Amino acid sequence: MSEATIPDWINAVAAAIGAIAILIGLFGANRKFNESSRAAKALRRSEVAEELIALAYNADDALREIRNPLDRIPAEKAGDRVYGYQKRYERIVKHNELFKDLREAQIRYRAVIGDLDVDEAVEELFKARNSVAIAIETLADYARDGDTHSEDLDHVFNLKRMLFGSYSERDELGTSINNAVKKIEKRASPIARLERPK
Repeated sequence: MSEATIPDWINAVAAAIGAIAILIGLFGANRKFNESSRAAKALRRSEVAEELIALAYNADDALREIRNPLDRIPAEKAGDRVYGYQKRYERIVKHNELFKDLREAQIRYRAVIGDLDVDEAVEELFKARNSVAIAIETLADYARDGDTHSEDLDHVFNLKRMLFGSYSERDELGTSINNAVKKIEKRASPIARLERPK
């Protein structure tokens, strides 16, 4: 072997080792990038799930406040048959921003996680709110009109059952709200806690 070929051989080996080191570095960087990307995605999913759970419970609290059967009416308003319904409608309006936030969280959850069961459970909360609003408006109309006709008594009774929530087994709307919130928590909590899928 001549002296001229040794440096070429060393240069070739050094170049090969350099290329291998670059490849290893690229694979390592790619793996770290993928791990970081997965961690960021899991964190984003966790934040979205946590927000939806919190807003679902806040919506439940709001509906309980609106549907509370124990309402205090001032003495000067005792003869005003519409006053109680107006106060309840004001409570619905007071929580408009909360339900707007719930809708936005639902859309983010749908986009980031995409769980049809959770989506349907959130829709149940919106349906409950709409049912209560319709009950308030209809009962207020009956109160303005004065006497309720006998053929309307069953309808009025059903509207009052929807409006005034006992949250017992006999309260269908309250049961529906409870079930929706529990379903949201059950499905979204593992994601919020960053638990591995089973």
